[in-house]
Amino acid sequence: MFILFTIIGTLSHELGHAAVANFLGYDTKVSYSSMSWNHSGFDNDEDVKKMQRLTKGYLNIDYDEWPVELKLNLERLGKKVIKKYPYNKSHDLLITIGGPAQTIFTSFIGLVILYFRRKEWKIDFKITDWLAVFMSLFILREIFNFISTSFSSLIHSKTNFNGDEYRISVMLGYNEWLIPFLTLLLSLTISYYVFFKIIPIKYRFTFIVSGLIGGVSGFAIWFGFLGKVIFNSQL
Repeated sequence: MFILFTIIGTLSHELGHAAVANFLGYDTKVSYSSMSWNHSGFDNDEDVKKMQRLTKGYLNIDYDEWPVELKLNLERLGKKVIKKYPYNKSHDLLITIGGPAQTIFTSFIGLVILYFRRKEWKIDFKITDWLAVFMSLFILREIFNFISTSFSSLIHSKTNFNGDEYRISVMLGYNEWLIPFLTLLLSLTISYYVFFKIIPIKYRFTFIVSGLIGGVSGFAIWFGFLGKVIFNSQL
């Protein structure tokens, strides 16, 4: 169950990005671990295709070694493409927010269900209550992301991160750790409430241990091979 919900949480997060991008009129492609978006018609644009053909034989060669004529042609085509498909910073921000917003929204839906069923689950936990618990714990993603990024920062001295929350902070003009820290606090608060105020004591230890094992296993299975197989990506 934990493995399944880890996978569902990952995909629904990417679909959150895609939903906003589609609403804004962009074409999207959802993969097992990411979502890409472009202006409608971008992939079929003749200038874009021409750039792809020109660079096809040079992808494994350092850019500095490319012929001068090729660079000039790419620069000319690039300016035309940018003019036709201008970058919109506001749209980029909204699309980036879409993933974390979906994750947090799903968590709140789970909490709402648990709130309205509080009289029932205080007597006996049903399947509906367990499903609501899993939904509310989608937000554990924020804790995992913060810990993994902090580890990278300490071990690899990395200072610039590509995670959604970090990009949102930067795009809003804040320190890159601000939004991740705020979502971490929200995640810790919700997780504590669910673990120690809702889940019955007789299930609590088993649930937490199973969650740790299942969550890590789900991450390893999905990002290790299953996601690539399902989405026909190259192993």
